[in-house]
Amino acid sequence: MNEQDLRNAFEHVLVASSPPPSMDPGQALDVAHRARSKRRASLVGAAVAVLVVGLGVGSALAANPGLGRDIMMGAGKLLPQTEWGPEWPIGQTDRTATNGPQADRAQKLLDELKGVVPLGYDTPQLKTRSGSDMQRTQAQVASDKGETPEIWEYMAETPMRKDGKVGWLLAEVSMPNRALPEEPCELAKTFWGMGGDCQVLDVKGLRVGVVRHNTSDRDQFDKWATYRAQDGTIVTIAQDDKYNGGDDYPELDVPVFTEQQLAEFAIDPRFRVTS
Repeated sequence: MNEQDLRNAFEHVLVASSPPPSMDPGQALDVAHRARSKRRASLVGAAVAVLVVGLGVGSALAANPGLGRDIMMGAGKLLPQTEWGPEWPIGQTDRTATNGPQADRAQKLLDELKGVVPLGYDTPQLKTRSGSDMQRTQAQVASDKGETPEIWEYMAETPMRKDGKVGWLLAEVSMPNRALPEEPCELAKTFWGMGGDCQVLDVKGLRVGVVRHNTSDRDQFDKWATYRAQDGTIVTIAQDDKYNGGDDYPELDVPVFTEQQLAEFAIDPRFRVTS
């Protein structure tokens, strides 16, 4: 990663935050210490402390080009604890949030997803044969009341259309979840329980699990890439030449993205809406 790449990564962090955190090193360290005292983001606090006491930013980035980006993301932005009612978060009747900050994060995920679709394709709101929206978002709490850490998952999906033919693009993001595997391919194969033929790609010094073939009996997604960031956030970007359930639309002639491009999207800070 060169200086411009690092600057661009930090700019992605600023864009994804609302309001933007200060990049002053002293303030970032103070935020990390407060977070650690509340038993949240302990990995981030430890990483910042190590940098302060001796490693130095330059040597740390030389050893791991993605480390500085992930540390700054984790140290600068921490999600507030959700306020719960008797059974579900306040304002919800089940696990899903239909409005408020959690739903807004899912909408941001969709906006970012649509932003990577190349020229020549559009991302319209189409309907399945049953009348369901083909472009949609979802934010849901995966942990139960009182469980720590609290885990939220976000999903966004959209059709990709060209010359009347329609494919499928989806992003799924989870807050850190210790129950999921650490190894990149084992983690990638947990996506929707589909398994698949997987290999680990090195993208800018980061390890991404990429599944090339879905080996389940479900007609969903030809390929996807899954990455666990330094702060524990898990990002999966998936695509298929045909939109499952969109039976009235012919499938695309060729895949929109290569496996390498999906892996690059998976490590892109813009998709880390949990931070």
